[in-house]
Amino acid sequence: MRKPLLLYICLNDGSDTRINKEVRTLSQQFAIHYIGIGRSREKSFVAPFCLKFTIIQGRHKEPLTLLKWWFTVAARLLFGKYDSIHLINEQLILLFYPLLLVKSSRVVLDIFDSIFLRKNGRMAWLQQVVYKLPDTILVTDDNRKGLMPAYAIPKVRVVENYPYAYTDSMTKDVQRDQWVIFYNGSMSRSRGTDLLRHLLEQDKNLKVRMAGWVYDEATRELSGHPQVEFLGVVPQQESMRVAAACQYILSLYEPSNENNINASPNKIYDAIQVCTPVIINREVKIARFVEENQIGYVLDSFSATNYDQILADLKRMKNKFAFHESLRQHYTWEAIERKLLAAHTR
Repeated sequence: MRKPLLLYICLNDGSDTRINKEVRTLSQQFAIHYIGIGRSREKSFVAPFCLKFTIIQGRHKEPLTLLKWWFTVAARLLFGKYDSIHLINEQLILLFYPLLLVKSSRVVLDIFDSIFLRKNGRMAWLQQVVYKLPDTILVTDDNRKGLMPAYAIPKVRVVENYPYAYTDSMTKDVQRDQWVIFYNGSMSRSRGTDLLRHLLEQDKNLKVRMAGWVYDEATRELSGHPQVEFLGVVPQQESMRVAAACQYILSLYEPSNENNINASPNKIYDAIQVCTPVIINREVKIARFVEENQIGYVLDSFSATNYDQILADLKRMKNKFAFHESLRQHYTWEAIERKLLAAHTR
């Protein structure tokens, strides 16, 4: 018996951590046609789980690349027969709205990074147009569900941003007085580059390991710092192995919009799995969860400049955080992945 067909549409090359988990899970019940954008197939970690895997070479901000990708997706929507269609973020609904309207496929909108939260509630009329089309809307936590407009709530399902259970080594790297902060995922000045630069300047025993995507020049310069080891883009399990060997995981968000303030970073749950505390700023709502469960250091502000005090606190507290086994068992992708499969079931 053939598996039903699912078209998975995004602007990523298959290296994103959440996309990896989703495609692996969906492949249990669906034959997946994946379409994304990337500069190389080398980091396309999901390719083995797809029946068809199509990557348009280039960057999604390049008009010609985006145009090629749009026509590729449009052709699939026009001529392909899919049981279900999975789209990442609201802008993809807008880009293919007329084509999606005429499809009989089930449409699932998966919101990682809401354009409407980034606009701080503006464009409510456009939001209503977007949310009217999908059969199901996925968000990453109950807080984000609560931010959705009332008319959309019946469609909303929560599929949390938890990692796979981690069972590998959790031995910390300890070399004389050195200690290590892991900086990963989307890396930019709005995610903590400036704080790390100042901390590195003041403590020659501090090391930083970086893994992920560099989004600005300041972060690119940081990746070449003599106290920094840049690993590039790595699979989730490798990222967790690196995190497990470090003393902290950086998880800062500049509170410049509602999307950042209401972030649901997978780093928090990675921290629980690998027993490595996070560094997070108090403006982010999930910082309350970090503080209540004693799983990280909470900065008073994203723009804090009391670097001497921050350094002293981090070094004093680095071995004093508790990670209870009940947390590790609860916050796993294996425990909630069935919710994703249910979203594609009529």
